[in-house]
Amino acid sequence: MAMSVCHALCLALHIARLPLVIAYLPPTSPPWQPTYDLANSTISMQCNSSGWSSPERGAEFGIISYDWSNSKVQWAASKPMDCEERLAKQAEMTGQQGTGSHVFVYRNLVKALPWFTTVREKLNDPAYSGWFLRFKPSAAPYHVPACAAENQSKCSTFYHDQEQTPAVPTAAQPHPDGSCTDGVCDCGTQPCGEYLFDHRNGSMLRDWLIKEHIGGPAGLRNPSVHGFFMDDYWCSNLICAQDPSVAGCPCRDPVQGPTEVDKNNQADMGLSDEDVRDIALGWNETMAAVEKSILGAGAYTWWLMDGQTNANAGPTLLKRDTCASQLRGACTESSHWQRSPQLFGLTINSSAVAPAQLEQDVAFFQLARGDYAWLGWGVWGMTWPFNAEPAHGELPPLPYGVPRPALLSKDFGKPSGLCKETRSGVFERGYTKAHISLDCNTFTASLESHPILASRKGLIV
Repeated sequence: MAMSVCHALCLALHIARLPLVIAYLPPTSPPWQPTYDLANSTISMQCNSSGWSSPERGAEFGIISYDWSNSKVQWAASKPMDCEERLAKQAEMTGQQGTGSHVFVYRNLVKALPWFTTVREKLNDPAYSGWFLRFKPSAAPYHVPACAAENQSKCSTFYHDQEQTPAVPTAAQPHPDGSCTDGVCDCGTQPCGEYLFDHRNGSMLRDWLIKEHIGGPAGLRNPSVHGFFMDDYWCSNLICAQDPSVAGCPCRDPVQGPTEVDKNNQADMGLSDEDVRDIALGWNETMAAVEKSILGAGAYTWWLMDGQTNANAGPTLLKRDTCASQLRGACTESSHWQRSPQLFGLTINSSAVAPAQLEQDVAFFQLARGDYAWLGWGVWGMTWPFNAEPAHGELPPLPYGVPRPALLSKDFGKPSGLCKETRSGVFERGYTKAHISLDCNTFTASLESHPILASRKGLIV
């Protein structure tokens, strides 16, 4: 008996020490040709919940990504809801501007959102019930409603919460996050809510996600769709304990399990910590397969930019007190700044709703960037406020939002080499049509369109 206990303990320790297989891809460049054209090196994630985002403004950016809440007033009122088709339509309208922008749309491989038609069809079909996580009957009463607020006879055994979910307006909640009309929220046979994929299902779910949810007519089979912002992730306390360096650790969004879901979801589903770990690893494997399929189709995902895993949308900002150290790190051939796709942000004056140090930020971008880099509105989410509707409770200063500065359309040509620290704290780089410099001591930038001057400084060869 003692030997059996010892054997079991040794086996458990061995399993705990097995290397984790974190499968999703490292930072990877897009499959398209790089560009140093500044206008085509810009990026924005748009969401105009009151209607279509301006396709003309969207087409000003090299990458324009449309969030799921885009046109939410319209798709929440549709019977049935049609978020997926409206995202594809927004991409088509943007592509029709003919600027060559890469247009991304939203997808979620953690949450099974029934306002996406492809997901709703599977939720409605009992043949696919194994694809979705369920409430544990013995855990009732649950922390979230299992039935529709507007119809208590419409219930689901599948777990779902109501975060960011459209609802019928009531006296207590006259302005829900998306208003259904005529007293009905139409998400199919199930109540509206955020459902969850069970990634322990294996290849059947994974293949469908790749071929239909990602690769279908509203996805990669639509020639106007060139990529995705993929939201949310699974986090496991067991995985984090084994390797705290895993992206997303520790689990605080808000707890372990799926991110941005009611914090009591594990109890409501009756999942063990081992269940959460297994789902997280299955999701991880699915993400890797999806990323490979996207790249193989000539498309891209925000996720593959350096530092943007786990649905991040956080750009690097130039800071005056770290200006020199940032550029010293960037101005070497082996630097991740040069070898990996990078996301840069303009520092924003929040009270003025405008860039606060435009020339310095553009100089920093032109000095530090490699072949694949994008510059945009320097807040998390990177939404350039070009739509006229209020954003986070604030109206942009112009009827049609904040214009993109003319400087972001300036043609500097191509770099002739890496940036150099020509004297302490002063960094320069030659371009075929300009000479770029940033003095971190005085925090002043120069963006001279004088290639001869750059040549004399030995920065163009």
